[in-house]
Amino acid sequence: VRSCQSFVFDICSALPMKHLDSMSTLPVWKQEESLWMSSAPDSYGTLPQEHITHVGEHMLALVQALEPFASDKDALLLANLVMGGVEHVALEPWKAFIDAIDCGSDDFTEDFVAELMKGQALKEILSKEESFQCLEDDDDEGDEDDEDSDMHNFCNQWLDAVCTAVTGRLLDRTMRIHHLSRKGCDHLSVDYNYIVNVFTALGVAGHPHPLLSHIAEISKMDLEALQQRISTLDGETQIAKAIANTEAKIAMMRGISL
Repeated sequence: VRSCQSFVFDICSALPMKHLDSMSTLPVWKQEESLWMSSAPDSYGTLPQEHITHVGEHMLALVQALEPFASDKDALLLANLVMGGVEHVALEPWKAFIDAIDCGSDDFTEDFVAELMKGQALKEILSKEESFQCLEDDDDEGDEDDEDSDMHNFCNQWLDAVCTAVTGRLLDRTMRIHHLSRKGCDHLSVDYNYIVNVFTALGVAGHPHPLLSHIAEISKMDLEALQQRISTLDGETQIAKAIANTEAKIAMMRGISL
């Protein structure tokens, strides 16, 4: 069963994963602003980069690609019998992300990786400090009949798995960027906000992951404010340590001494 799930996942996720593979080495992260733009206070006028829009377009198109496989009642019944545990397909990108933020594999179990993937514990920590308007799950399913509900559940299970993996890969690739200029920070924030909007539009429970909005925020945070924030971080729990290490990575990319 797991090999079949992995096969379907590879087909659904191959394109967005490919688009994200080389993002950490893009020259745009080191790009300096031209003199006439140097006084700009924010990322106004900066557009999402091509690789990130390709990811978003694929995710939105994936909905239509999955629906035909769920349109036949008998086929859907068989498919649902092997959907259990499908979330395992998204583990690897998140393990790579944990490695990228210098959280050794000896310190973190697979249960922790799963907890980090789900994001609920992060939401509880981060929501105390920031406004995550995109993080509230909408549980109102309307008046769907059972057949429509089964179809949507099937599609959403696969969308959840692919969104989770894409999020993990995006975080991993971001943590491997070596340097972020001010303009590079603008691009990163815009790219992340674009993905947040795409995942919000998909309407899949648990997405967008809270780290996406958080990185969009800290990548444009004032340098002194970010340095002060990192100096007061509480890293007592595993989740808090992951947040702290992520913020420290962004700070180092921006040239902040820790």
